[in-house]
Amino acid sequence: MEKLTGIGSAPESGPLLGFLVAGFVLLVLGLAALTIRRRGRPSFASRASMRRALSWAVVYGLCAACFTRVIQPALLGHDRSPWLFALGDVMSVTLALFVWVMALSEGHRFSDYGFRMGSAGTLAFWTLVAIAPLGFYLAPSVTALVNGHAHVTTDSLVFASIFAVLGSALPEELLFRGYLMGSLGARSRHWARLALPALAFTAVRALRLLPGPGYDTGSWLTYVFGLVLPLGVWWGLVRDLSGGSLWPSLISHGVLEFTLVLATASGVSR
Repeated sequence: MEKLTGIGSAPESGPLLGFLVAGFVLLVLGLAALTIRRRGRPSFASRASMRRALSWAVVYGLCAACFTRVIQPALLGHDRSPWLFALGDVMSVTLALFVWVMALSEGHRFSDYGFRMGSAGTLAFWTLVAIAPLGFYLAPSVTALVNGHAHVTTDSLVFASIFAVLGSALPEELLFRGYLMGSLGARSRHWARLALPALAFTAVRALRLLPGPGYDTGSWLTYVFGLVLPLGVWWGLVRDLSGGSLWPSLISHGVLEFTLVLATASGVSR
């Protein structure tokens, strides 16, 4: 869901090695700290679980920020080289595995996180509801892709798919709308169950892509407050209204990411 800008000069790749190493170091340290055996296991909807979810969110956010800094040239359309796309694929898989380890180590049922299936009709309805606002954000990208203004390659298609599902939608929906929102439970007021996960999600996404060369402060503010925050609230609301299912927001998140990243990785400027 990175705010994508036009083509420009790619930043120098040398200093990015430090961000790559830092991301993996943070990942290892975070896993070591958060998977330490605990006495007992807090119930899913408890303050202890909420604190655990926020701790995982901090580690995830820092790791994702480092990794995204490395592949930022690809996300901004500055560099569409296959090697950078491949590196982005590896980082996306790493982030997904990190959150998957979180889910396994916490020991809760996957249905608690929202991986539950109702009737096909109900799932289809709420998925359409979750996707409905995306037309506002995706119209330029879809138009460019349909009109042939983008040069879609196998590399850009694979990169967009893996980044959308494994580097963004799956880990972030599981962490924010799944674990954090679920941990608040019925003991929290309705507005708090929506606001806290949305704000945490917004903070992490704002950290993942900071203003810099080819990406000014105005674009960053529009991205944070015009895209990330409203959709964070919307996806939480959809999960709440759909009976706790995570699937509609996960699918909507994946569609958004895939379309935006495919367009930019294929040469569509903004």
